[in-house]
Amino acid sequence: MVKVSVIKGDGIGPMIMNSTLRILDTVNDIFNLNLEFIDTPAGDNALREYGSPLPRDSLGKIKNSDVCLKGPVGETAKDVIVFLRQELDLYANIRPFKSFKGVKTFWKDIDFVIVRENTEDLYRCVEDIGVDHAVSLLVITRRRTERIAKIAFDLASRRKRKVTIVHKANVLRSYKFFRDVVLEVSRSFRDIVVEDMYVDNVAYQLIVNPWRFDVLLTPNMFGDILSDEAAGLVGSIGLTCSANIGDNFGLFEPVHGSAPDIDPRFANPLGQILTASMMLEWIAYKRNSRDFLKASTIIRESVEKILDEGKILTPDLGGSSTLDEVTEHVIQHIKEKLI
Repeated sequence: MVKVSVIKGDGIGPMIMNSTLRILDTVNDIFNLNLEFIDTPAGDNALREYGSPLPRDSLGKIKNSDVCLKGPVGETAKDVIVFLRQELDLYANIRPFKSFKGVKTFWKDIDFVIVRENTEDLYRCVEDIGVDHAVSLLVITRRRTERIAKIAFDLASRRKRKVTIVHKANVLRSYKFFRDVVLEVSRSFRDIVVEDMYVDNVAYQLIVNPWRFDVLLTPNMFGDILSDEAAGLVGSIGLTCSANIGDNFGLFEPVHGSAPDIDPRFANPLGQILTASMMLEWIAYKRNSRDFLKASTIIRESVEKILDEGKILTPDLGGSSTLDEVTEHVIQHIKEKLI
């Protein structure tokens, strides 16, 4: 049994999560994955219904589960995902960006990963707010920088063997410390090409020459901002997924937000579905399970097939299809692959 705590979230979250659960139910039945889904209220809706954005019962469900699958949360994101990252020590935020052949963009053959330190920097939320001032403490520690650096270098060793350290060392000594600690760690990875770059130059290079990057290693806030820019390179933030990983637990979520201004019937569920595929891949490696890996692969390949065909697409991708139509099409492709 694999217990999956499920946060449906806000805005488009419940509908894209229900779509994703239908996909997971399909592969669960096909591969006998023995997944158990546990409804875990959190977010703006939970605040209205229970008086807390992350009720104690929900936190208990997450801690007692094997993995968490999360939808986008609205204005209470700080009280939900930022809190969970720190409470569960989910220090590595892995955000892959790869082109889909069927998605029209100005950029082709994009393939890089942002590895974002997830528990400190300005998002540590150590603040003092007064009538005439606001102060936020930027926290960078050696231990947490060393461990995220090792994640980035290990990942690069399985990819194109290059790590770009993103920082602002010319202005803030805290980011110089981050860079220097990562460079110390790099000495144990002699086969990895290492470069360091100011974050503003990275933002520019992502537009003019994104193919130069393999693994981008960032402090917390820079990784958050650059991820949205990177999503534009692959055609839609609605296609992007991410993992929040600690030593023993993983929480998986799409990069995009709750999009309260979008009609949920026409929301793009593919980012959430790809997030589920990423989750299954993580479980596969944790449990050394070929079936979980097969399920992860078939979901991703079915999404790629839909995008390549270009017939059943939501409005953000230039189509007019509904969320339900896209979901049915994904399920159809999954079943066809097994015939």
